[in-house]
Amino acid sequence: MVRLGGIFFLPFYILLSIFLVSPALAGDDKALASLDLAELMDVEVVTASRRAEPLSQIAGAVTVLNEEDIFRSGAATLPEVLKLVPGVHVVQVDTDKWAVGIRGFNGLLSNKQLVMIDGRPITSPSVAGVFWGSYDIPLSTVKRIEVVRGTWTSLWGGDSFTGVINVITKSASETQGGQSVTIAGMTGIDQTVRKGGTIGDAGHYRVYTKGSYKGGSSSFSNSDGRSSRDWLQGRVGFRADWNNAFTDELSFQGDVGRSRINDGAKGTQQIYVPRFKNDFIGYGQLSWERATGLDAGIRYRTSYTRETESIGDMDATISVCDMELQYAAGQTGSHLLTYGVGGKYFWDEFVDGSHVTMGKKNSYNFNSNAFVQDKITLSPESLYLILGAKFDYFGSGTLEIQPTMRLLHTRINEEYWLAVSRAVRAESRWQRGGSYSIDNRGKIYTVNAPTNLTSEKMISYEAGYRREVSEYMQFDVSLYVNDYDQLTRLEFDGATYTATLTNTLKGTACGTEFLLDWVATDWLTLKPSASVIYQDIQGPESNPVGDSMPKPGTEGELKLQVMTTPAEDVGFDVFMAYAGSMAQHKGPDFLTFDVHASWRVDSDVMLELIGRSLSNPNEEFSPIRMGPSVDLRVTWDF
Repeated sequence: MVRLGGIFFLPFYILLSIFLVSPALAGDDKALASLDLAELMDVEVVTASRRAEPLSQIAGAVTVLNEEDIFRSGAATLPEVLKLVPGVHVVQVDTDKWAVGIRGFNGLLSNKQLVMIDGRPITSPSVAGVFWGSYDIPLSTVKRIEVVRGTWTSLWGGDSFTGVINVITKSASETQGGQSVTIAGMTGIDQTVRKGGTIGDAGHYRVYTKGSYKGGSSSFSNSDGRSSRDWLQGRVGFRADWNNAFTDELSFQGDVGRSRINDGAKGTQQIYVPRFKNDFIGYGQLSWERATGLDAGIRYRTSYTRETESIGDMDATISVCDMELQYAAGQTGSHLLTYGVGGKYFWDEFVDGSHVTMGKKNSYNFNSNAFVQDKITLSPESLYLILGAKFDYFGSGTLEIQPTMRLLHTRINEEYWLAVSRAVRAESRWQRGGSYSIDNRGKIYTVNAPTNLTSEKMISYEAGYRREVSEYMQFDVSLYVNDYDQLTRLEFDGATYTATLTNTLKGTACGTEFLLDWVATDWLTLKPSASVIYQDIQGPESNPVGDSMPKPGTEGELKLQVMTTPAEDVGFDVFMAYAGSMAQHKGPDFLTFDVHASWRVDSDVMLELIGRSLSNPNEEFSPIRMGPSVDLRVTWDF
């Protein structure tokens, strides 16, 4: 039964939105809106092959969210944008915490997908999850988000077990002038100020500052839950770009940010007492690209990231230095070769809390890798074979090889693809040494560090079909079968009330994802999608417990994004998502309903009214439920 207690808010919010505002797109958004679907299919994607290729040449399940999608969603954070993607499950579990998972794996420390910003991995090498609250970048600087679902370990390594999320920001030349974005409402207040300018004849820059306060009053909980409150954040950032006669591009970017929150101790599975916590994050990144031919080039990227985060009442300071060098060769006969090398050196320091501890307080690690991929033309402009492999050395004497084989058949306005891949995900520092207490079915267990944990393994089989039905409609469908082995789970001992991570979980997942993009009229665009997954998980218990656990049984999710422009400079958009399960251990189903209305007052000012979680949400990964909220966003270009 779906709980819809809060849905009575909807008529009021919708009428108020229509009365006050209407949809508008900024200048860049209008340009994107003018693209027909054929042109959208030719939008270049870089994450799926490590080189710029049109979507019609990708042998995989790919969703590209452009500026218009991001704007029309009304999202204020990256996880909120990702709700639009089929096969990606997003749940806000606390004021500052989100669970984001791909193809059946999700949890607060989701460790099965790789997340990057401008190619820089933000998936923590120590805990293998993403602290989404620390990456509160201004969405007005995001150019597009590429989500490649499925197994891409042949290009990106073990972190990309079920997919890759790559957030690509705008160049400094695309953010010239000044802009102020203010958000105020039930969730709190948020202020961003951005300024861009030129550096000589060939350079551009932008700087920004962002501050926010969220009181947590928009969340409500049941009798045993307490949300985190008084979340205060501040950050400053910059980006500078130079180009040289279109052959060389140099980019330098970075930011630093601090936050403070009254952590309510209910947003995680670890048991600890509420407390105030302070977090810090800062990074710098340098990238250089040189075009050596029409479709060839060299790319070098290096970055340093330092962040302090908390797991329960344990604090961690994590530092990461990484680099990668890759070469995309031009077409040579029937071969299109891409290869590269990379390395990552990271060190961390853990300070134990009263309830959550780490066995080894300090660790220093160096990982190295190399990859190669060849796109072989079997039949010109029709049939392609992609062969690739990633070689990962994790610094412990183990070399993991993760190969893939993909077949792509292209025809006029349609593509078919098949793939088989092997994936390996190494255990993280947190899994090897973390100790904490959790509540399992009403009993408190202490999790002890394991002694013989090993890597998780998977063989993935995928197929897909994309078609441009007309200049106004296109769809894609993907199917996959994942064969898992040696997945980690917590094994409980009822006699001693202790639990230990073991590699005793295996099974199979079968699923499908469908997305339709239909420009019904010049004022109405519909984007319905559906995803269904069946997981046959075999282990000592039918409902495994741990980080990023698969859920046995069948689960499905329906999503619908409706974008309308009922009048000039006016917009009204709706996003709905319904998730249901036939698994016996699942509670009520979930319904999400968001509304976004916008009105461009003049060339410099835009007003937006944003309603989120307008239906009555249910808790999933914590006893906290994030309630309905309404915010006003004002954008001023100066």
